[in-house]
Amino acid sequence: MPQNILAPPVLEDSLAPIETLRRVEVFLSALAALPKKSWRTRFDPHGIKVEGPGLTRAARLYEILEVPGAGQSVVHVVGTSGKGSTALMIAQSLLASGKKTAAFFSPHLTSIVERFWIRGRFAEAGLIGRCAKELADAAAQMAGEPQFGPPSFFESTLALFLLMAREEECEHLVLEAGLGGTFDATNAVGPAVLDVITSIGLDHTDLLGDSIARIALDKAGIITAEGRVISQSQPSDARTEIERVASEREADLFSPPRVENLELTSGGAIFDLSFDDGTRWEGFSTPMIGVHQAENASLSAGAGRLLGLGEQEVRWGVASARLPCRMELVQSGPRVLLDGAHNRDKAQALVETLSGWTFERLVFVLGAVNDKDFAAMAEVFATVGDRFFVTLPPASAPRPGLATDVFARALEEAGAEHLETRVDAWGALDQALAEARENDLVVITGSMFLAGELRRRWVSEERIVECGNAFPPGTLP
Repeated sequence: MPQNILAPPVLEDSLAPIETLRRVEVFLSALAALPKKSWRTRFDPHGIKVEGPGLTRAARLYEILEVPGAGQSVVHVVGTSGKGSTALMIAQSLLASGKKTAAFFSPHLTSIVERFWIRGRFAEAGLIGRCAKELADAAAQMAGEPQFGPPSFFESTLALFLLMAREEECEHLVLEAGLGGTFDATNAVGPAVLDVITSIGLDHTDLLGDSIARIALDKAGIITAEGRVISQSQPSDARTEIERVASEREADLFSPPRVENLELTSGGAIFDLSFDDGTRWEGFSTPMIGVHQAENASLSAGAGRLLGLGEQEVRWGVASARLPCRMELVQSGPRVLLDGAHNRDKAQALVETLSGWTFERLVFVLGAVNDKDFAAMAEVFATVGDRFFVTLPPASAPRPGLATDVFARALEEAGAEHLETRVDAWGALDQALAEARENDLVVITGSMFLAGELRRRWVSEERIVECGNAFPPGTLP
């Protein structure tokens, strides 16, 4: 393979931060487009089993880069729902204790900086650029090693994060898995001091398995031998698999505290936490909306306690953690809500939360990528929505969008009325807002990528990069 294909991005010191980030992302996308072996076992079109490199390619990349650094402690966070929220709550709690902490997230919605949380803010463009050059050298070396080949986009972004965390001398690394657990690149980073498993449901069934038990088994692959793992309450089939793997690996399995006295508001949730040893932490709050966010807070609190953190540190971590497009209100009159629900469980959580709200009409702007269970989402949304605009996620989404007529037909079969399809997501949003009345609620959902793209109407990438935060002051209600 010609080495100049993997030449590092040209990043002059005079470049604006936003341009530096875009050049790095273009380089990463070009790297991802190079021919390579699938990262996991798969079946070819003839039904023949083809072995992928698993974790070996990721491990080789991190070996070349010598990451993570000596003395860095790793916390793995896996699951189907709530990974990002839980990971951020844990990271914020560690930060509150005075520990130099970095956290890795996936995917990003508006800017690639959202993947790299370093000591309380998104990484600066200059730091990302310096580390990208080091990554390019390692990727070029691997391209000359036929048994490995160039790394994937996810492996590369995680490597970038690890380089930045090392340069910033971070002591604790909180890693949100991208997909699954057993073959996820984060599993090549460790051993972990704690493994955290959030709620498990049906998602990515083409890769992880077509049952809760199979998906749980894949997620449980993250469990560290003779380590510690804490798991949210799970369906019985999932719990059985987690318990079995933990036992086989001689890992201690813990449960989070119970959520009690839960009060939901349009600004988040207030609740108490009750631990099995009789300890109670009262009056906790999160600015993120929904019952599931209180459960995520409970899991992060249990994880924080296992990491040696006290009540006040965890309380601050939970209260300060906030992620975009998780039942996020971005406008009033009419209210506009962004949410990344993309499977049945997440759709039901969204609808259950909205059942306690007051509005005249519920207007949906919906789009999905083509590997999601759109029929299940349609069943959940069809009976509660008054108006539907069906569109496509942005072309930048990692998988193709589901055809609008296919999603619309599923909604109609589930009983939805007053549908309109628009290929252009921005056109769909404009029409929805033009039709919405003062007391209506417009919900943009079905895909995290769709919600993230349309969030740009209210929050620009430039402001996110400038402030190092997904919620720049003065941009949202």
